[in-house]
Amino acid sequence: MTREQRRAAAKAKKEAAIRKKQSKPAAPGDLPTSSEEESESDGDLGPANPNHTAKSRSQASALPRDPAAAPTKPSSSKSTPLSQLSRREREAVQAQQAKERYQKMHAEGKTDEAKADLARLSLIKEKREQEAARRKAEKEEKEEAEKA
Repeated sequence: MTREQRRAAAKAKKEAAIRKKQSKPAAPGDLPTSSEEESESDGDLGPANPNHTAKSRSQASALPRDPAAAPTKPSSSKSTPLSQLSRREREAVQAQQAKERYQKMHAEGKTDEAKADLARLSLIKEKREQEAARRKAEKEEKEEAEKA
């Protein structure tokens, strides 16, 4: 056997292994429906629906079917008192409550950040009103000059 023949045999063996690895059993959605086969003449290489992949099917099967039957973990003090929670859970609940209090106060305009935002917005509003008044005055002057 010559060197070229050994190379060709090795190459053929490698290509056969690659083809074997790439060929897998057809999964639902990989094969087009009969109506798609009739309408398709160019021969699409991808699956009929790109969302029908093995990864998406495994993720879909991992999700609970009924959202009401999904397991819920005790996340607030409404279901269990704070003293019965672990330190990390208690700190997480307290942090969430503090965040909600801050958001409520911010929406009411009682926090320093909200006050600064409102002050900045009032300055911007005042500046825009002045600009609008200036433009209106210039427009009126221009009209007066055209009339004269």
